[in-house]
Amino acid sequence: MSNCHPRLRPQETTASRWTATRTSSTTTGSRSALDEDVVARYLARRDPIDQPVDRIVLMGSAVLESVEVAAEAHRVYSAPILVSGGIGHSTQYLDDAVRRRGLDLATGRPESHVFRDLLLRYGVPAKEVSVEDRSTNCGENAEFTRRLIAEPRTLLLIQDPTMQRRTHACFERSFADLPGTTLLSHAPLIPWIGPDRVSAGPDTPEIWTRDRFRSLILGEIHRLSPDVYGPQGRIFIDHIDVPAEVLAAYNRLVAAYPASGRHP
Repeated sequence: MSNCHPRLRPQETTASRWTATRTSSTTTGSRSALDEDVVARYLARRDPIDQPVDRIVLMGSAVLESVEVAAEAHRVYSAPILVSGGIGHSTQYLDDAVRRRGLDLATGRPESHVFRDLLLRYGVPAKEVSVEDRSTNCGENAEFTRRLIAEPRTLLLIQDPTMQRRTHACFERSFADLPGTTLLSHAPLIPWIGPDRVSAGPDTPEIWTRDRFRSLILGEIHRLSPDVYGPQGRIFIDHIDVPAEVLAAYNRLVAAYPASGRHP
């Protein structure tokens, strides 16, 4: 596709993309890589989808792969796309990704505007794409999306895989006052962990350096804690029971990389 990033080599076929997957996502057998894989898979929430979808909600992020997956979801489910995202902590990284992949797109804009332009390049009709361009974090993605939806709908949520689970929790809280709403999450990829970089697969462009990726996933588990973003903290999300194997992997990584485990 001209002026767009190289087409990805998906980790699953189109037929299986919309179901949960357990394919291998690391080629390195180190303890740390295996622990990162456990944490990353947990965060990259993917729900089986066996019903019609009324709207796709694509969150702005630095993960350009999300756009292709949202465009494919539009073709599969014939659902309009709402792109949510203003200028936030990921905007600089999105701009870096755009430049790194040589895309002819203006930077320094709300993330939703960049993603909308890419969706149009993937063939999604302009009338099928709307934007919410004020949100700066996952909580606001959910809150501002809720303001735009007045009736119960089945929403397919697509987010940076490191933030997919927290985003889902934020939407659950924001849409709790709209009974009948169904929320389905589909992380656009299961991160592939290489020795120095993390991407969608061994032959796809780098999304994160290994160090940044590790910091992101450890930060996410920290934020899911009841006394951080949960009911005893900032109350952005309801209580989440993190599986014991994920907490064990998290604790080993924090012990091995204490600098990565420090979060505001």
